Amino acid sequence: MARLLLILIIVAACVAFAVILHALWTRITQAGQRGLPPASGTHKGHDMASSGIQKAAYIALIVVLFGTASGWLGGL
Repeated sequence: MARLLLILIIVAACVAFAVILHALWTRITQAGQRGLPPASGTHKGHDMASSGIQKAAYIALIVVLFGTASGWLGGL
């Protein structure tokens, strides 16, 4: 009985993670589409528009750097 309950908890956690990931991905792609520069040219003074993919890349970079730094500190 305990195994069944544990499996159900794990499945529920995986489904919740997938729903959150899907919501974040949808929000990032919508923000990227809204933040694209106009087709006729860019606005003066704005070389690059901030997009959702750029923000996601920055978040991924921070996560990787934190993981690397904590791995180095853990190895000391």
